Amino acid sequence: MARKKTIMKSSILDTAYEVVRKEGFDGFTARNIAKEMNCSTQPIYLEFKNMNDLKRELIIRIKAHLTETIYTQERTEHPVLNDALNYLYFAKEESTFFKALYLENRLDAKKVYTISRDVVLDSFNEVSETKELTEKEKEKVFGLFWSSVHGGASFIAQELVPLHEEDLIQYLNQAFQTSLKLVQ
Repeated sequence: MARKKTIMKSSILDTAYEVVRKEGFDGFTARNIAKEMNCSTQPIYLEFKNMNDLKRELIIRIKAHLTETIYTQERTEHPVLNDALNYLYFAKEESTFFKALYLENRLDAKKVYTISRDVVLDSFNEVSETKELTEKEKEKVFGLFWSSVHGGASFIAQELVPLHEEDLIQYLNQAFQTSLKLVQ
């Protein structure tokens, strides 16, 4: 009689996700994940071809977390500023996870970047200042604006600057308006 599988793919993915959240990608090893699950590495390699395969699945899980949890907080009346503030709060509240995703460059950087890009471009369709822009113009505004947002988030994640919401709203609004002027 064959042994019943007790460690499922979803459990491995959940554990890998938590390891990266707590330790960054330094903890993302089969051995470390197995240790957290109190098992050998065998179940990991039975469910995933290799660690890169696990990373690909992890990106899907991370995207769901960011789009369904992080970017859903309503902090202002302005959707684009909400997205930016949520990104900054993510950098503050989950600095290890933020640094793992956005500063360590151990995932597919373009896929991780695209998560924020897609969220903000969707918000551009809700805002009068950007609603009528062409896709190319929206991309340019995003690139200019998000450079400021990401820079601020990087400083916050590294505890180089404090997060004062009122000051940040002013800063973000100014960065957004400046980005718009440079495109128009």
